[in-house]
Amino acid sequence: MTLFSYHLIKLPISTAIKGICSNPIAKNTEGLIHSEYMSAMTLGSPIFSPSRVLVGQVAVFMQWENETALEHYLAQDRFGKILAKGWHMRLSFIREWGKFSGFTIPEHKDQLDHAAAPVVAVTIARMKPLRSFFAVRT
Repeated sequence: MTLFSYHLIKLPISTAIKGICSNPIAKNTEGLIHSEYMSAMTLGSPIFSPSRVLVGQVAVFMQWENETALEHYLAQDRFGKILAKGWHMRLSFIREWGKFSGFTIPEHKDQLDHAAAPVVAVTIARMKPLRSFFAVRT
């Protein structure tokens, strides 16, 4: 069964920016279906606030064929070892809204144990920094 992982890690600013320009996660990583490497943001902060984009904080959302592949990546891959030092959670798929390129939406979707069970919602916004700047200015 497919597994999703969500990772948060603080990195040196130069390393974080380099990762945005050239993703440090190899596409041919064994067991990896898709990954998204993003800078963290403070939701609700003003557009031109220094606290809006947290340049040294990175969020990585990944889809794996299984938990063994994730475990292997965190233990053996150079960037995986860095992610292993940060915070992460493992997620199963319940439902989606909209369409996503790159990720494989599982045919089998997990069910909640009860209506009040805790859930995590992941929003992926693919915004290009220069486009957002010029979109605001025009």
